[in-house]
Amino acid sequence: MKSHLKHIRFGVICNNNQLYTWQEIVIKKLISEADVELKLVVYDGKRQGKKPAPSSFNDSSHKIGFLWNLYYRLFIKKKSKALQRVETLSLFEGIAVMQCDFLITYGFAQLHSADIQIIENAELDFILDFSSVQFTGNLLKVVKYGIWNYRFGNLEKYQDTTGCFWEIYHKDVITSAYLIRLTNKPDTNCVLKEGHLKTAIFYTENIDKIHLEATDWPLKICQDIRNNNVNNSAVATKIKSDKIYRSPSNFQMLFFFYVQFNLAFKSIIKLLFYTDFWNIGVAEAPIHDFLDSKKTPTIHWFPNLPKSRFMADPFGIHFKNQLHIIYEDYRFDQGIGKTASILYHDGEFKDNKIVIDEEFHMSYPYLLDYEDEIYCIPETYQANQVRLYKALEFPLKWKLEKVLIENYAGIDSTPFKHNNTWFLFSTNKKLGARYNLNIHYSDSIFGPWHQHPKNPVKTDIRSSRPAGTLFIHNGDLFRPSMDYSEKIEGRISINKVITLTINDFKEEIHNIVDPFKKTYFSDKVHTLSQVGNYTLVDGAKELFILANFNALKHKIMRIFVMLKNK
Repeated sequence: MKSHLKHIRFGVICNNNQLYTWQEIVIKKLISEADVELKLVVYDGKRQGKKPAPSSFNDSSHKIGFLWNLYYRLFIKKKSKALQRVETLSLFEGIAVMQCDFLITYGFAQLHSADIQIIENAELDFILDFSSVQFTGNLLKVVKYGIWNYRFGNLEKYQDTTGCFWEIYHKDVITSAYLIRLTNKPDTNCVLKEGHLKTAIFYTENIDKIHLEATDWPLKICQDIRNNNVNNSAVATKIKSDKIYRSPSNFQMLFFFYVQFNLAFKSIIKLLFYTDFWNIGVAEAPIHDFLDSKKTPTIHWFPNLPKSRFMADPFGIHFKNQLHIIYEDYRFDQGIGKTASILYHDGEFKDNKIVIDEEFHMSYPYLLDYEDEIYCIPETYQANQVRLYKALEFPLKWKLEKVLIENYAGIDSTPFKHNNTWFLFSTNKKLGARYNLNIHYSDSIFGPWHQHPKNPVKTDIRSSRPAGTLFIHNGDLFRPSMDYSEKIEGRISINKVITLTINDFKEEIHNIVDPFKKTYFSDKVHTLSQVGNYTLVDGAKELFILANFNALKHKIMRIFVMLKNK
């Protein structure tokens, strides 16, 4: 249900009557809301009617290399979905328009006082700045929630006029974007929203992913305005970069092409010839030991795992004085996961059985002891549902108790009760499964479940997708999550939750859990699950598929499906 606590009025500043596609999408999403109104458009009077420089996104004041200019005209300009130029005549029809002189001094812009007075009289809540200059001065004081501007590239590393290029050039694992509120301190801005995605190999893909992902952000801040929560979103951030990265030289372009080829070649080799071979294990140590990087708990792995299958996503419960583990059992010849059970006793695994067998893929079987009954919430994204199963005869017999959320392809749904409210953490298979964290909340595990108003509450490839049980240690709440930045499901980030309410959420990375290097399964880890003083884990070996016929057949089938879906 939408809140209509107030009517939100905003303005737009741009160089001329053209925008990029991603900027047009931002505005269209805002004005699609019944209580959000575009009231004013401000153009640079000196640039109105002029065509934008074709060879650089934000800057044409320096000499531009021939190869970059050619690459932009023949490739980026034609291929990028986010950077297509669009006319704004229809978008801004009926909107008040001002043409102002942008007064540039030492790289910063101001407006005449008469123009500022007109803007103040418009009583705007915020202004979206899509110009190529940075404003300072009194203009920043006359708009209630300030001037908002996008920045692409790590604020502490890149002062970048060629967004999303240098991350590929320098082989950075992530590409970042920020929605900031400008301040009158040149080296300090307030971050309203930020996102961090895995750097794509190819430039247009890298541009499009991060720009299009960021188009929702002003709309999300409007929700904060409705809830009188916008100031809680702003964090003062100093920009420490002492180097300005401009358009690349011809030599840098040649090196860039080499980097792309090298990364693409390695990616193809890994795709064609390697697969992940997962196993589950038990660490006889409490989960909070993983908050300390110096501690290295011993892992007891399931022994003699046949290479026709893998085991992953373990969750456990003590039942009749025995440790029962429920996990994903994946058979290469079947191509889908099933929910299985195994008993761990005196360092040995036994009584291994499939216990929930559906026609669709199942994994991440989160176990829950609730009101003297045992429940399981497995990942069932192929059913486009979040499902709750109830144990009739634990651990062997289960029934579908209830569909918790319909029409939602939930990934790794992880419940936790906090301050008498149930929160369900997950990602959406269809919308940023690896980097957009969603929260649902309810008064009961049975629902009804409501979407958090800030969904996705976090956009970060390093620490969004759930990776096990939340836990409390020394009064603090921690949430394990997957880190995809280096490898797919490569390691775990343990986040410290700062704020968790039905209106707000904030967390920060506290510690990194790397793969267990002194074991056979030394390449990846993606689950930490608490069971009393035990911690259940999984680990993967990147297996060369030519050494495993079942894995080879499985890989061929997956590549065929991937190509078919494209």
